[in-house]
Amino acid sequence: NKTNAKPAREESEARVPTDLRKALATAPMAKAQWTDLTPIARRDFISWIESAKQPETRKRRIERACDMLAAGKRRP
Repeated sequence: NKTNAKPAREESEARVPTDLRKALATAPMAKAQWTDLTPIARRDFISWIESAKQPETRKRRIERACDMLAAGKRRP
């Protein structure tokens, strides 16, 4: 169904948490790798980050995710 193709893409992009989006914006290498990931790999990173219970842990995971992406890793 062609009508579902584009909104599904926009919806998956909309789920990227704001703090992760801001971190990726300041890390061009990580951002480049992020755009190359499959939607499932992105979901894995996002769920790993969102599973943090403490704000400090979440912040640390976002920093680690950017480092891992910049190093070419495709999964957390």
